Amino acid sequence: MSDIPLITPSDKDYKNNNNNSNNNNNNNNVNNGNVANLVNSYNHQISMNNNFSSNDLYSSSNLTNSQVTNRKSIYAVESESPLTYEDYGITQDTNPLEAKHTIQNHLFGFKPFKSKIVKKKIEDRSPEVKSLYVEDNLFVDKSIKTIGNYIYAITFGALLFLLFILFSVILTLTFFGFPYAKLFWRLKNFVLWPFGKYLQLSNSTNFNDDDERTPLRSGKRSVIQEKYSVSLIIGTGLYYLLISPILIIVEFIILSVSWEVVIMIPTAKLHTKLLVNLLKNPLLLRVNNYPRADNQILLYPVEAFNIYYYKFTINGMNVCLVNLLPFVILSLVFGYALEEHIPPIAIFISCILSTIPLSYYNGMAIASISAQTSFAIGALINASFGSIIELILYIVTINGSQEEVARSALTGALLGAMLLIPGLSMIIGGIKHKEQRFNPQVMGVSTILLMIAVVAAFAPTLFYKIYGNYSLSCGTCVEEITSMTCSSCIDNPDFYTLNCTQCLQQKISLNCGNCQYTQSNLDDDPVYTTKARTLMYICSGILPLAYLVGLLFTLKTHTHILHPQASDNRKSQQIGQSGEIPKPQSHNTESQGHGGESYETEWSKSQCIAVLLVCTTMFALVSEKLVDTIDPVVKALGLTHEFLGVTILGIIPSAAEYLNAIQFSINNNMPLSLEIGASAAVQITLFQMPVLVLISAIMNHLSSDGSFTLIFPLMDFFAVFFGVMVMNLVFTNGRTNYFIGSTLVIIYLVIVFCFFFTPS
Repeated sequence: MSDIPLITPSDKDYKNNNNNSNNNNNNNNVNNGNVANLVNSYNHQISMNNNFSSNDLYSSSNLTNSQVTNRKSIYAVESESPLTYEDYGITQDTNPLEAKHTIQNHLFGFKPFKSKIVKKKIEDRSPEVKSLYVEDNLFVDKSIKTIGNYIYAITFGALLFLLFILFSVILTLTFFGFPYAKLFWRLKNFVLWPFGKYLQLSNSTNFNDDDERTPLRSGKRSVIQEKYSVSLIIGTGLYYLLISPILIIVEFIILSVSWEVVIMIPTAKLHTKLLVNLLKNPLLLRVNNYPRADNQILLYPVEAFNIYYYKFTINGMNVCLVNLLPFVILSLVFGYALEEHIPPIAIFISCILSTIPLSYYNGMAIASISAQTSFAIGALINASFGSIIELILYIVTINGSQEEVARSALTGALLGAMLLIPGLSMIIGGIKHKEQRFNPQVMGVSTILLMIAVVAAFAPTLFYKIYGNYSLSCGTCVEEITSMTCSSCIDNPDFYTLNCTQCLQQKISLNCGNCQYTQSNLDDDPVYTTKARTLMYICSGILPLAYLVGLLFTLKTHTHILHPQASDNRKSQQIGQSGEIPKPQSHNTESQGHGGESYETEWSKSQCIAVLLVCTTMFALVSEKLVDTIDPVVKALGLTHEFLGVTILGIIPSAAEYLNAIQFSINNNMPLSLEIGASAAVQITLFQMPVLVLISAIMNHLSSDGSFTLIFPLMDFFAVFFGVMVMNLVFTNGRTNYFIGSTLVIIYLVIVFCFFFTPS
């Protein structure tokens, strides 16, 4: 008898859970009768085979009717488990605004932003960070013999020590300023080594050192009486007219340097309070090794350096970024008031540094206002203001006849988003966490759209490079005679020469150097005017359409897949109802979160709008002067416009993305770090490029002269193509470490060096 193929059910085909049974029945449209008939057919086949029997097959267990109906069809597709709040790290302690902000970080159309948009309570922070916000650490148990304190003593401390001695000598020579001379003599040792000493404000009416031990009936005049005396008035005038201006200048320099160094902010706080009291109550200042009960304690410094101050925030912004804000004012002053007296390189550097805080403030405002509005409005704000910094720079560059720089800057931004952002994130995250993993299948809509976006954005380039007209361009040509016919020649044996007359030129050739095939002006090429330009406008219209499709997919049709759902077994995961994030009652004042806990946003809606407007206006002014300095900087540094665009102008405007990606990787959130680079690349290709093409077409009436077109140089095309290929290979791995990150950075550097050696 011929062998009959058997289909033997396995243990995994049967479920004992009634809920799973119902789901399987609904999904596969299989009823109990059909399954029973199918099993009977199998048993009939088995009975016909002498080698097998139904008893042998099912001897391990007795199948009931309910067990049989649980058999799953081979064509059934198992549904993936939906995302939960737990997958995003959202718990019952997370307030609604932060929960919504976290969800938006994982959605297409929203730029992931690391910083908190809700004020974090001081008591919830680590002890090291908590101590940064305590103004009066009067009893801190720390060692004062540290390297940082000694560095302060031999730098700022020694300078102020000598300066205070000089002040004391000058005031002593004036005779009238003797009380102030004693003041600086007392403070000279304090400014040299203030650590472990108490700076106090005397409550006594006497400014002598022994005023607290002076009998009440000693007959000594008080400060109230002395200040009306002629000598004290003259001495006070000398102090504020001669000494105070110098003191303010020196202290301001020390304050500025200390604050900019960040880890020296304790020194800045020390001298801020010292300067304020030297201007308000100078004669009442006392220095003691131990606090006195009848004096008010002003300072008890124990450290000049604190490495944890890089975590210090001011109004929700990191102090490192706040310290770059003065460069915005400096750039405007240098560029518009002192342009003729300041070197172009100094203006260029100042403008570049001012771009970093403006872009970060812009990103913070977008993230905050998006969390306080609906998903649709938030996506619209991200699409418009999310690229405003880059668009302003590119438009000003194109308007300044630097369209090649704008095109190179876009290429550099793409390379940075695809290679440098994930590379740096993997290196820094890998150093801390050894290895980080992610699911390559759920990298998001941004990764899926990236390849399509790059193909559509560079399709006009590929088309024109293949079908465009080429011409041979050469340098200076020189005529050369290759042969000559002569007659009437006489041999001169003395000089071994041959003298001829009546010579005729027969062949002449042109010797031309540096010849190469080039494409002429785009407007003069019929391939561009009739075909490539139309293709460029078609692609520019398709690219935003793909962006809208991604938004529709994320925010409308597939929200059940991309939005987290509340977990059934844990009520603590149920933030809001039906998976929605409840809106707070007020965004400017404290609102009630879960469990009655109050929370307060860092910035209200009105503050976010004001920040967006101010940042946009300031950067428009700064970018104007930045573009004006491109030619002098390129000439002074010996660089090419393409290299400057690919590196500095392509990276600096996106500084916020780099900082956020690194912060996510440090917190072991590699998917969001990679999503930042992918979403940035998608926004460049799907939004920024079409906008620039549209604006150029309007400004120049469809002419390519001085316009931005999607006809890139071949070097740019191949660089982006290789960048996409390498990034996709890395993303399919599902795990990252510092080795993989270093390879991405190395590839980026190789491409950048190729641009460095590219002829201008």
